[in-house]
Amino acid sequence: MNDIVKVLPNYKKFNDYISSVKNNTNPIMLSGLTDSGKVHFAYSTYFYAEKPICIITYNELQAKKIIKNLEYFSNKINFFPKKEIMAYDYLAESKDVTYNRIACLNDIYNKNASIIVTTIEAVSQKIIPEEVLYKNIFELKIGDIINLDKIKQTLVALGYERQEVVENKSEFSIRGGIVDIGIAEKQGIRIELWGDEIDSIRTFDINTQRSKEKIEKAIIYPAHEFILDKPLEEVAKNIEDEKDKEEILEGNYSTKIDKYWNEFYTNSDSTFIDYIKENYIIFLDEVGKIKARSENVIKDTKGLIQSLVEKKRFVPELLEKIDDYIAFLNKIKDKQTIYLENKDIGFVDKQSMHAKRNGYSFSYREVNFFRSSMDSLFKEVQTGLGEGTTIAILCGAQANVKRTKDLLAEKINNPRLLEKLIITEGSLTEGFECYDFNLLVISIEELFNIPKKRKRTPEQFKTGETIIFSDLKVRRLHSS
Repeated sequence: MNDIVKVLPNYKKFNDYISSVKNNTNPIMLSGLTDSGKVHFAYSTYFYAEKPICIITYNELQAKKIIKNLEYFSNKINFFPKKEIMAYDYLAESKDVTYNRIACLNDIYNKNASIIVTTIEAVSQKIIPEEVLYKNIFELKIGDIINLDKIKQTLVALGYERQEVVENKSEFSIRGGIVDIGIAEKQGIRIELWGDEIDSIRTFDINTQRSKEKIEKAIIYPAHEFILDKPLEEVAKNIEDEKDKEEILEGNYSTKIDKYWNEFYTNSDSTFIDYIKENYIIFLDEVGKIKARSENVIKDTKGLIQSLVEKKRFVPELLEKIDDYIAFLNKIKDKQTIYLENKDIGFVDKQSMHAKRNGYSFSYREVNFFRSSMDSLFKEVQTGLGEGTTIAILCGAQANVKRTKDLLAEKINNPRLLEKLIITEGSLTEGFECYDFNLLVISIEELFNIPKKRKRTPEQFKTGETIIFSDLKVRRLHSS
């Protein structure tokens, strides 16, 4: 168990909060938290309530910061990014976005997504209904009798592309009695047949093509989220643009789904929230900012639609189906929701006011130290140890742990006090102190990241100019 998580049950206030969570009190508000303190609380809730969590924040920059902090506690975090809705034919979405989205959805489906981070924009966009996305998944077991043509058709229906050799995720190949399927960036599944019977199933390394671990069965999930709900002929029958219709009928439809969403997925109103089942706890990071971002997204979308209309361009149907903030609240109203706030907030909406009535206020402060404040760090550590504070020092890489211990031993000449320190690898974007739990967490990874010396340019050699670097500033000295 993580050291800065295991101390929390020693305090009644935390136990009261966890009891409320386990008793399905809904909604709940936690205020007085720093950014890293929010992550500390969210992960601790996941750990002690024994429920998967989904953190929704106000933009992707904040989402990445949350993920960086969560990585100190866990190495299994799913990120669900927003989709770039294609307003123009030439806009191409990053493969990383596509892979992150389907990986998250697949992990939710197979109950392997315990910690999810996403944004209000991502959860407000319509997505393929769950029953459509997973209607074609199939399981392969040793001893099964299979039809190669059927396997090929199913893999294509799941979004896999046939290649001579699998070199990437979401590709497959059939060579004689061997079927290779790329299921991850570096890993694939290799099925070897004896006639029509599956003789063996192994994982293989996509880079080396070498077989690795033998497994008894494999479940093949969608390669992307653009799974068809109906035949292409039915999709295309109401599309007036002949060029678009021709491309769709030829199978080049992935870039047309945003444009003709209603034709591909009739009456679909699903969002990411519909994939989050009742056992998940939803955390809202700064509800005021979430609401403001949601309103700005709707405003910007209306502006884009107006611009497209004025230019007499087709308005993608998916662009017109983004949920506003009220629709988002209706989606989450029956799910256990916990608000994470820096400060006590005023009126945002009725649900947040209900959360305040079930609220817990905490006293956190942000803690940062720099090279110029090392003496302050030693002093704060010594004072905290004398007051019985639980102190954790996060050093970044494992190599820095011993260096930190040696440095503190020189400055704090009291072995008994030093034994009480938690000195470990890992880092947070900033440290924090929580007075309610008498806990101080200091992240000092940056203290070890000494800037590299710059090489002198030819001009500096000619003039005799020397650049001297210190920890705090850069000085230029000219020789006389």
